[in-house]
Amino acid sequence: MKKNIVTYFFLLFIGITSIYSNDNIEISLLTCSSGSETFTAWGHSAIRIIDKKSSVDIVYNFGLFDFNTPNFYLKFIKGKLKYKLGTHSTRNFFISYFEENRQIIEQKLNLSEEDKVKIINELGYLYRPENRYYYYSFVGKNCTSELRDLLFENVETDFQNQLTNKTHRDQLNEFLNDKLWVRLGMSLIMGYKVDKKIDMFESMFLPDYLCYGLNNIQTNGEKLVLTENVYNKIENNNINYPFIFNPLFILSLLLLVVLFVKSKFIQTPILLIVGLIGLAILLVSLITEHPELQYNLNLLWLNPLYILAVFKFRKKPKLKIYLAGIIQILIIIIIPIWIFKVQYFELSYLPIILFLTLFNLRIVFPEKRLQLIKSK
Repeated sequence: MKKNIVTYFFLLFIGITSIYSNDNIEISLLTCSSGSETFTAWGHSAIRIIDKKSSVDIVYNFGLFDFNTPNFYLKFIKGKLKYKLGTHSTRNFFISYFEENRQIIEQKLNLSEEDKVKIINELGYLYRPENRYYYYSFVGKNCTSELRDLLFENVETDFQNQLTNKTHRDQLNEFLNDKLWVRLGMSLIMGYKVDKKIDMFESMFLPDYLCYGLNNIQTNGEKLVLTENVYNKIENNNINYPFIFNPLFILSLLLLVVLFVKSKFIQTPILLIVGLIGLAILLVSLITEHPELQYNLNLLWLNPLYILAVFKFRKKPKLKIYLAGIIQILIIIIIPIWIFKVQYFELSYLPIILFLTLFNLRIVFPEKRLQLIKSK
């Protein structure tokens, strides 16, 4: 409570004094590098405000959430998890990231007095208790997109928006080269809406892209970024992900086992897992309000109908044949969807697709039937 009161008085003070003089106020964008936790893989953004006259140095952070929120994961999946705007002393903010061995880039912004007043007033408005909470979205509303919108809405620039050759998924995947199983899981659960080409403004939903983007923007004929300082510098080393832990390698080994060992004790659990994953994706796509998780065409091949094949139609050969035929047709349908890049194709899908195709063909054309065909 005390912290909130201090913040309110600070905003009120600089909001008044900035009307008369703005030379003492500096505003910087802070860009933090990736962390070890999965949710930190894409880095973080915050905004720093310094008032030298009043000796105030504060960071505004749109990325705060509470792990102890009741039904945390369910709310996150449904798009009902509330993030909020909070504040930190700059010293504490820096220390927390240094303790995690994460780099911080500070870009001091070249802003006019009017720009500073507008940004400070906007932060004051957003920090009100009734405004500080918002529903998080992967690409639409997060700690970085909030700062992007704050800057572009309050600062006149020469920014010319252009279409890029990347999608939201392309950018998300760039930060998962050392988390290939996470990348596979995200590829499966995200729908085709993240596979459309995006423009430069949309690309700035990630911290690094906003940081790099600001370096190429001018305001009033001068660079928007006055200076750039790097704290706790970390070299960007290319991570060599061990091949034996690569999903493609492990799933390919599994395919070889299934190819040469025709045992229901191996095939049935795999099919059940595939069916349950498909069911989970279906349920998520139905209950979520995240646009990124809706309209998932992976359901054509990662099909919950396999659960029926394992249980309901296990002792009904004819129905099982029809079901396998329908599922295989759906697998064939998704191939042009991948070819024409309507939805992303992850190479790790391939062993699973081949296994499922093999399973379907073994049902539709069992060995006894093939022998009868050959004898005729």
